[in-house]
Amino acid sequence: MANVNLQSLNFPDHFIRHSNFRGIVSKEGEPIEDFSFALIGRGAHLVSLRSANFPDRLLRHRNFEIHLDPVSDDDLFRKDSTFRFVQGLADPGGVSFESLNFPGRYVRHRDFLLWLEEPASTGDGLFTQDATFFRRPAAVRID
Repeated sequence: MANVNLQSLNFPDHFIRHSNFRGIVSKEGEPIEDFSFALIGRGAHLVSLRSANFPDRLLRHRNFEIHLDPVSDDDLFRKDSTFRFVQGLADPGGVSFESLNFPGRYVRHRDFLLWLEEPASTGDGLFTQDATFFRRPAAVRID
């Protein structure tokens, strides 16, 4: 599968990226590879997000924070780095990532950092927007 950039619904000029091995959202910049991820199939509607420039690392939740950590055969790592790939919570054209081992918790941005959280209440519109992303073709470096 081709690499993708994951654009924020409510901050359309911001994309998921890693910085210092922490998951964040920011405006596109350098290095462009920090914004690029491969969606790795893990079963029916299950994915892991592998970094383009650190292919030995996956986004995973740890203490409900999203980090880019080295791949491990550990069962907990596999669960922490696997997400249900679902229709966008705030927009059916987008996607959301629900935790495999903490159902009801989704990858969302808050204060420009990525977290694994659940909505504060039903109808939490800000949460559903923060947890919805659009797949875009990954930027390619042309030298």
